[in-house]
Amino acid sequence: MRQILLIAWREYKQYIFSRGFLLFLVMFPVGLVFMGAAIGFLEKNKPVRAFVVYDETGAYLEDIDRAIERRHLFDSIYAWDEYLLLHGRREALDDDLIPAPFTGDGVNDRRAQDFMKAGGFAAAQSSAAPYLKAGAPAFSRPRSAFERIALPPDVAAAQSRDAAKELLRPYLLEERLAPRGDGSGAVIFAGLIIPSDFGAEGQSEAAQYWSRNLTDVGLRDTLEGALSTALRRKAVSSFGLTQDVIDDISAIEAPFASFRPDKATDEAELGLGDSIETALPAVMTYMLLVIIFGVGNLLLTNTIEERSNKIVEVLLSSVTANQLMMGKLVGIGAVGLTMPAIFLFGGIGVAATAGGDGAMDLIMSALFSSNLLAIYLFYFFCAYLIFAMLFLAIGAVSNSLQDAQSYMGPVMLLVFAPLPFMLMVFQNPNGLVASILTWIPVYTPYAVMMRAASDPPLWEILGATALMLAFAIFLMRIMGRIFRQAILQAAPPKAGEVWRLAKGEAS
Repeated sequence: MRQILLIAWREYKQYIFSRGFLLFLVMFPVGLVFMGAAIGFLEKNKPVRAFVVYDETGAYLEDIDRAIERRHLFDSIYAWDEYLLLHGRREALDDDLIPAPFTGDGVNDRRAQDFMKAGGFAAAQSSAAPYLKAGAPAFSRPRSAFERIALPPDVAAAQSRDAAKELLRPYLLEERLAPRGDGSGAVIFAGLIIPSDFGAEGQSEAAQYWSRNLTDVGLRDTLEGALSTALRRKAVSSFGLTQDVIDDISAIEAPFASFRPDKATDEAELGLGDSIETALPAVMTYMLLVIIFGVGNLLLTNTIEERSNKIVEVLLSSVTANQLMMGKLVGIGAVGLTMPAIFLFGGIGVAATAGGDGAMDLIMSALFSSNLLAIYLFYFFCAYLIFAMLFLAIGAVSNSLQDAQSYMGPVMLLVFAPLPFMLMVFQNPNGLVASILTWIPVYTPYAVMMRAASDPPLWEILGATALMLAFAIFLMRIMGRIFRQAILQAAPPKAGEVWRLAKGEAS
């Protein structure tokens, strides 16, 4: 046992105290902060999408402008809600001290109307001021994502729709800038052409959306929604309803709340903490996959390096092959646990420093009020044992990374094969795909981790876990034989020899 621990400590400190690992510990949180700041900066400075409308009917510009303003208002209220979550005191939010409609779950037309009738964002800031954290900045409303500008004079003067398309083309290709009222030029992101016979009838021509950017569909969807709403309003108004009545009808939305049946009635309504608790298994599954693959690569490269440099011969003069193998497994496994442990204790420190306030506190609460940590630790060791033995055996039969490439392809495919199905498991944790992945031993850790918050059938989890443990023991015996027999061979064994080594101890 002492030899195994010595080997494990050697492997552990070789990586933990290396400059690269220490740099990683410093750079990871810095990188997260930088990435968050960069995303926020880029989102805040995202260019406004300018567009023009060539409307042969002359009837839809007001509806389009109303839809653009509605989207801007919704985006602003979403930003206000995030502002309160970030800068509002927890007790004020929990006890609903900030009056409605300045707080609420989600954004809809009714809340948006009430928000503006109550005084808008100036009144919201004034109402929330007594309940904000010290030093909280004033709320700044985001810019509108879209801007309709006037048609360029030459396009507006076009005598036909086809002529307007040709005149609009150089603006859409950014060969020309469209003039604004203040004398500046604007890049036109898209153009909307509404034909003269546009309408809800089946034989009517479709509106045409022209843009060179096919990936950013936000403006296209907004314009399509604006035209659809306009056609519905036109149909409803034929019954003699006024515009104000139509707006009131459009703002009607059913009050709706979600509840969990496994909680007491007074605590069953879902909130932010429940959303975090639901998402945590997916995050932890991803972390499990990344760490298992990372430490597996450490085992592979370390074993190949020691084999090619004859270091393994020196080690085996003092310990047995079994002790060397177990020491490597323990040491590199400890490296794999060190990274999430550092992040966990860092999170606890942040939550404690924040005085039980903020999203980090909710994350810590979800972790320690459930069995997620225990499940993660158990299935980490199981997944690590399965894949570490594969990497160890590959390292033992390879003199270089080039030799290992022929084996790594199938292993990589095996490791990442379940990724396309993980979304299905997340959305339907007790469905057929989740059950199938649970019963495949190499994927049992990931499937069970993903299903942890959904109360899967206990018999299924116990049965699949027993099968996984039996498979891990079998794999450990087979890969252990290959490691013991191949680690000292000067030339890497061929595929047929590897199979013979797996079948028995004789070389």
